[in-house]
Amino acid sequence: MNFDLSETQEMFRSTTERFTQNLDVTARTKLRALESGYERTRWTELCELGLLAVAAKESQGGLEGSITDLSVIAETLGNNNAPDPWLENGILPVSLLSKANHESILEELLNGSKIAALAFAEPNMRYELAPRHTVALPSQDGEGYQLSGEKYLVMGGALADYFLVTAVCQDEFSLFCLAADTPGIETFPYRLADGSIGTTLRFSSLHVPATAWVNLSAQQYLQSITEACLLCCSEMFGLSKLAFDETLQYVKERKQFDVPIGSFQSIQHGLVDCYSELEQIRATLLRILLLSDESPERWRAEVMGAKSFISDAANYIAERSVQYHGAMGITDEVVIGHALKRIIMLSRLFGDSSHNLKQYMECA
Repeated sequence: MNFDLSETQEMFRSTTERFTQNLDVTARTKLRALESGYERTRWTELCELGLLAVAAKESQGGLEGSITDLSVIAETLGNNNAPDPWLENGILPVSLLSKANHESILEELLNGSKIAALAFAEPNMRYELAPRHTVALPSQDGEGYQLSGEKYLVMGGALADYFLVTAVCQDEFSLFCLAADTPGIETFPYRLADGSIGTTLRFSSLHVPATAWVNLSAQQYLQSITEACLLCCSEMFGLSKLAFDETLQYVKERKQFDVPIGSFQSIQHGLVDCYSELEQIRATLLRILLLSDESPERWRAEVMGAKSFISDAANYIAERSVQYHGAMGITDEVVIGHALKRIIMLSRLFGDSSHNLKQYMECA
């Protein structure tokens, strides 16, 4: 079987590498230190390269790429330690609005003039994806809705021009697209583990116009989340390769007792274990990408199982990398610290390892 990338996928990879190549650890740290945790001009450049258009249909102004095309981009971003919220503020909102044919706002997202963030997580709901306590009631005048509830862990919320808010409306799943500056939306920003800015949103009988409703079914919503979980795996694979390569180079150069620490048998054995985990991540990811003919339910089960396994393996590699670097490995002074923190975020997005494994058992 041929596992080589297609010409188009090689183009996506090389484009992403060129976009990320000039961002070293110092520049990355300065970028994260900004009030919003990111820079809008850099986002515009990312969109101009077409890295979001891959997720949209051609009829909507996109490139209509495959999940493998997106996986190549995610892996390359991870392998270059990119701080860009390409997945959470780019591909996921584009995927949702593309499925809903919400083209007016989708056009703004694709050209980079606007940024969106998905607000799905609710207090005391752990990793549940379906809304329960955020409720939209039809207005008495029949012209819109009254939205009440609270959302937390809105990733990239400080950057967002639009919030895609999940809610229960007449006992059914609903999605609303709200402008971030809508009067009555209370926002509470805070710093996340990877340096990005998350936000808690609070709605108290907020009037929402009827045009804010997004025609997206619960099944389509779940499909986009599943795709995002797979891309989490791809980015974690890239981050794991980066951590392993950096650590391998470090142990060859760092000396103790006048010899490289890479000559110590315990470190050699540990790196062999890391390499084994890395190859298992690669094989698991390839297997999922080849399951294109599976039913949506079966494919979701496979993705959840893969994310559970890859999350554990990626965390193992990152933790061993920090261990072999010593105390500085956890800091922002070296690549390893940034990679570990991003892996921590991705491995817990839409469910940690245990929760993903439970989802796999329920879907299988």
